[in-house]
Amino acid sequence: MRLKTAVIVMSLTLVCSFSRVSFADTLTYQSSESDPAQDGDYPWGPAYVFPYYFTYTGQGGTDTLVALACMNFERVIDWGESWDVTPLLVSSVSPTETIDNGAFTGTQVLEDAYLFNEYAAATGDDLLSSEIQYAIWSIMDPAISSDPSFNATGEFDSVSQTLAQDAINNASTEPSSYFGNDVAFVPVIGTQSSGGEPQIFMTNPIPPAVAPEPTSLVLLGTGLFGAVAFMRRKHGKA
Repeated sequence: MRLKTAVIVMSLTLVCSFSRVSFADTLTYQSSESDPAQDGDYPWGPAYVFPYYFTYTGQGGTDTLVALACMNFERVIDWGESWDVTPLLVSSVSPTETIDNGAFTGTQVLEDAYLFNEYAAATGDDLLSSEIQYAIWSIMDPAISSDPSFNATGEFDSVSQTLAQDAINNASTEPSSYFGNDVAFVPVIGTQSSGGEPQIFMTNPIPPAVAPEPTSLVLLGTGLFGAVAFMRRKHGKA
């Protein structure tokens, strides 16, 4: 029985290593495509929308430029600001868990990921991208959908409302495979270089520095089977 228990425990450890990325890395905010200084135009409301460009720095020091979607409206960040993050694979999120020290629920993350995947259909359509962005914000911050200052020029209109409701109705019914390689970067509170509480962002595909290294997984698997073989021999002698 002890041999079986040990095998089960180590197997679960191996499975968990595939679904979660437990180390913290760094995001540095570079710019936004909806930056009026770049476009000379700002037709989609009073806030920047997807994509936000960040430098993602892995533990090995490798920098990768990634396009991210902002998931929270209320937190304010500045260009050049950086903070540590813990990458979270959305496909491993449970609706009942809490995220970001209890600030959000797993349900909200799944609903925002559902909306995030709608960006694929909005390529080249700035207006639709902004509708999706405002729907995402309303999921994490429900109160802003009825805030007059947030809707001064009709940002959270009927299209955004429909998108948000669709996510609320359907996100929990999708299999984990629907979220593929969606990853949320959960901020490590207190690590920001300036400003207030850093936001939570999402991207797909996973930056190379986040993906489990094949060699590490091979070593982990080899260690697992080696330990099982050792215990089997020891068990046989006993």
